Amino acid sequence: MLTDDQKRQRFKQLQRKNYRASLRLEGIHLDPEESKSNNDGLAEVEHINELKGQYAR
Repeated sequence: MLTDDQKRQRFKQLQRKNYRASLRLEGIHLDPEESKSNNDGLAEVEHINELKGQYAR
């Protein structure tokens, strides 16, 4: 079971991640490295298409 602080921290992490993903979908890149590839080595376009597929469900 997570403590309230852990839940709050996890929520903030997810919130930041989702916000950054939304910005990338809109074409706004905060980090220059993000525009080239993500951690998995996928091209940005492939990653955005993957995210669009997830949000479409």
